[in-house]
Amino acid sequence: MNGTVTNQGNVTAKSCEMNVGRDDSQVAAYMRDYVLRRSGKVAPTVSPTLSELKAKIAYLHTPLVESVARRFVGSGEPFEDLVQEGFLGLLSALDNYDPERTAQKEPGRKIKFSTYATHFVVGAIRHFLRDRGKIIKEPAWLHEVSVKIARTTDALTVELGRTPQTAEIADVLNLTEEAVDEILSTRQTFQVSAFGSSSEDNDSTVGLVDPEKIRSDKHVTLRLPIEDRIVLENAVLKLKELEQRVLFEFFYQDHTQTEIAKQFGISCNYVSHILKNATGKLKRIMGEADVRDRTRSVGASSALTCASTGLLAPAHALSRFGEALTRSARENRSCALIHIHMCGLPERGLRRETLLHKIGDIFRGAIRKVDIAGRAEGCPNDFLLFLPQRNEEQAQEMAIRLENLLLALGAAEGESILVRVGIATYPVAGRSVAELLAKACGGRPLPFPVSNATQPLRSNLATQMVGGTVAVSAILR
Repeated sequence: MNGTVTNQGNVTAKSCEMNVGRDDSQVAAYMRDYVLRRSGKVAPTVSPTLSELKAKIAYLHTPLVESVARRFVGSGEPFEDLVQEGFLGLLSALDNYDPERTAQKEPGRKIKFSTYATHFVVGAIRHFLRDRGKIIKEPAWLHEVSVKIARTTDALTVELGRTPQTAEIADVLNLTEEAVDEILSTRQTFQVSAFGSSSEDNDSTVGLVDPEKIRSDKHVTLRLPIEDRIVLENAVLKLKELEQRVLFEFFYQDHTQTEIAKQFGISCNYVSHILKNATGKLKRIMGEADVRDRTRSVGASSALTCASTGLLAPAHALSRFGEALTRSARENRSCALIHIHMCGLPERGLRRETLLHKIGDIFRGAIRKVDIAGRAEGCPNDFLLFLPQRNEEQAQEMAIRLENLLLALGAAEGESILVRVGIATYPVAGRSVAELLAKACGGRPLPFPVSNATQPLRSNLATQMVGGTVAVSAILR
């Protein structure tokens, strides 16, 4: 990340509402309709639909979102990315807005949506920038434990009237002192906020940093997950010898830049330069590894994926859906299928290909590795998502998230895109892929063939028997 965002904390709702060129009367009318439809007081099929209203409201607030995004251009991130994240915040505000809510300081005055939404827009962009300022994605367990340590530290500071010692924090959390110190120091390896990125070429010189030094051997249960350690090890091995040594001394030995400069006989400025370039390389290498990993999660072969989106090709997607549904039935677990239809995409040309590529990125960034995303045959603007081990409530959350992400993309790109989402869960809505698709499509005739997935699943006992045979066959192969 280039530069900092220290001066961007003064973004206020009042400053962003000024001169945004919005038709407040039209916004108010759309907001009234939206609240009625969201509350269920109006049939969801009545035009304009909830999705159409969200798109219209987002479009009318484009000047507000862009106004906020401009205050973060010093971060070095593309303005278009900032705008898209801002629209995500706006749509999140729309989902949470209560028109009857009043201001705390002025009980008689109701909060305008634009005022309410501005805080969400700012928050979404800040969250995006914080995430971009990391070498690699921080493991969930590390973040969770770090939050607990921070909260315990704050509580003990108030209770004791002083900064607590490591032993006191460890005692409250039932950890060893070494574990607390290790967790706090490990978090530093995920941060690059003090450094920018580098455009230097990588050098695949044999590395000198011992991968075991990434985490202490004293507390095996607190190590990085093995897959994270392997990826980080491979990334470090691609750095030059001097870069590895400097990183090791700075991050793992806690030596200052001055001490490192004396040790290697170089200037402090050169040490700073090495740290900046090396962390930039790690960030880029880890990002490339994550992209490759996510690509493998939606299709191992380009022949099985859509060239435009990177999602599974229609036939392969249906085949994978069938396999996943069989496993869910065998394990007696619920699962869900989401059908997404997008209206307003360009019919052809570079503009369409660009949007499809970004849509693919949205799916890959939003789903888990076990989820299966693909295209629908014969329907160029339709997308399918299978969610193993997910109930209806969880599927609804994912559907809303994807809808907001796709609407934010359309608004940021200046396209009038509408998103229609349908959900079906197993076994309530159906016991075959075809039945689930029919339900997700609203009971209408399927716009694409699913001849290879039309047979209902057999009884639980039968599926267990089939599953056992498959499992044994897999072992013997």
